[in-house]
Amino acid sequence: MAKNVLNMVLWHPDMEANRTIISYIHRGARRNIKTVPGSQIDRIENGFLILNDETQIPFHRIVKVEYEDKYYGKRVLE
Repeated sequence: MAKNVLNMVLWHPDMEANRTIISYIHRGARRNIKTVPGSQIDRIENGFLILNDETQIPFHRIVKVEYEDKYYGKRVLE
């Protein structure tokens, strides 16, 4: 789910990554969720979202992708 949505945001001619907000599971963060703006996305590689600072976020940890206040992907945490 996350890979397809992020590829769409990165490569669709009518979309811009800097209008995206990605939320992912990050143990130790408040409520175990961390959010990063799409402007920090560097690339997608081998099952990971790679940020500009070389942080690697596995796709299975991404719980929500938001584009201009619209949810393109959301996973319910149990």
